[in-house]
Amino acid sequence: MEEINATQAARHFSDLLNRVAYQGASFELTRGGRRIARLVPAGPPKRVEVSELNSIFDGIPSLGDDAESFERDIADAQATLVPDGDPWDD
Repeated sequence: MEEINATQAARHFSDLLNRVAYQGASFELTRGGRRIARLVPAGPPKRVEVSELNSIFDGIPSLGDDAESFERDIADAQATLVPDGDPWDD
């Protein structure tokens, strides 16, 4: 990730956006030597191929014995949610 100060970023903002959009570049913006922000691509850096899915899923940790507890926590949280009303109904 390339570091650039805020003044340079402001002067070359359009170029930075193009590099992020078309080259996948990422930047850390600094002010006074301190990191204050990041400019990164909005989407994933690359497409995931279908053939890669099994290895991705294998890397996801299993809940194991905590699965039932997690399920209860989700159900409890959902029970306390108040559905949004329709903004068009008065």
